[in-house]
Amino acid sequence: MDEETVSDYVERSRSLVDSSPQMDEQNTRARLIDPFIRDVLGWDFYSTSIEMEYSVQMGSTKKKVDYALFADGSPAVFVEAKGCDTTVSESHADQLRSYMRQEWVDWGLLTNGKSFHVYRLKKDGDKPDVELLRRIELADLTANDWLLAALSEESIRSGASTEIYQRVERRRKAIEALSDGKSEIAEAIRETVVDRVGEVVSQPAESLSKTFVDDLIAELESDQNDSPSDADEPTQSNTSSDLAQRTETDDQSGTYVVEIADQANSSSFSDDGQADLMATVVDHLIREHGLIDAYAPLPYVPGKKIAILNDEPTHPSGEEMRLYRAVGGGYYVYTSLNKGAKKRHLTDFADACGVDITFDGEW
Repeated sequence: MDEETVSDYVERSRSLVDSSPQMDEQNTRARLIDPFIRDVLGWDFYSTSIEMEYSVQMGSTKKKVDYALFADGSPAVFVEAKGCDTTVSESHADQLRSYMRQEWVDWGLLTNGKSFHVYRLKKDGDKPDVELLRRIELADLTANDWLLAALSEESIRSGASTEIYQRVERRRKAIEALSDGKSEIAEAIRETVVDRVGEVVSQPAESLSKTFVDDLIAELESDQNDSPSDADEPTQSNTSSDLAQRTETDDQSGTYVVEIADQANSSSFSDDGQADLMATVVDHLIREHGLIDAYAPLPYVPGKKIAILNDEPTHPSGEEMRLYRAVGGGYYVYTSLNKGAKKRHLTDFADACGVDITFDGEW
């Protein structure tokens, strides 16, 4: 995946969206979605590998899929397009899922040019199911090059897209297992060390074992954001996860909501983008609840490589943060993280500040 091509597409598309935020579907397809399929994913519009308005038999009626991308004579990717003036909803997702199940199409993409929802057909049960792999905002596309690579014509035709999905799915399950069983795993590590060394190390081992699990999760998430080109290495923070599946939504469809509360006051924040909302919440915690003091000295590096909070947009290695937001008067928060990681770090930040945090909407 050519990172420069993706960056150019993102920059050009953000300018178009900013200048015409109420762009209808026809213009969104011509200006944003067609170039995404052609330039970023590498599909040839002048070949038989793309069919527009592809017919799907649904009961006694025929429905149309906006784009069907073919490999070996069969549709491999369905793309449903909406206009920038339309908020992508769960009903749109259900429509795409039904098409994928009906035709047994492995991949699905639902987009309005501003957010990109990627789906995968799961065939390992009694009947096929479709899961949301990731919702990616336009500005975050460069941090999800592994997923773009999976949808590219080259990967679809070679079968590499399935290998990418399988590696990332294994990584997602490992992160999920570590997160869900953090206390039990840390205790097992402590017990093992004490059995081998003695009770003298029990207290420091208890603290360090929890840190080890946190570092391991951060490392796995970090790897998930990098391009999964090696046989056993999928990608990170950006990845991956969201690889976490989409949660049930309420009537705030398309919007992420976070509420911060202490004994005296509560503040609610919402945004259509996870990264922007994370920055808003971190900014609030810095200005109102002393977040920087809680993590001084910076950088705050929960794992080995990635600085989540710093006074410059770099990681400990000196490498520039791939995606970040400026917050709180001279500080930077790293936002190239999946949904689960964003929630986890925001929760940790809130705990460090002694305030309560709740998540609503698309979380």
